Amino acid sequence: MSVEYLLVVYKEDRDVLADGDRVGVTNHILLLPPDEYIITLSGDDYAPPDQTVALAGTSIVRPQVIVFT
Repeated sequence: MSVEYLLVVYKEDRDVLADGDRVGVTNHILLLPPDEYIITLSGDDYAPPDQTVALAGTSIVRPQVIVFT
């Protein structure tokens, strides 16, 4: 099974949800199967409300990075 690397950045630790399922915590590299995901965070008061990400071609030293504010 291949794996892709995703880093979700936010000012504090929040649960990261991929298609509604908890996959980890912000500010830590997450390992997910290659696919397209809708990424959200737990809690309120962050923007944008969700981000769509297509994970492919990442590595541990070059994860895909998305930022919530």
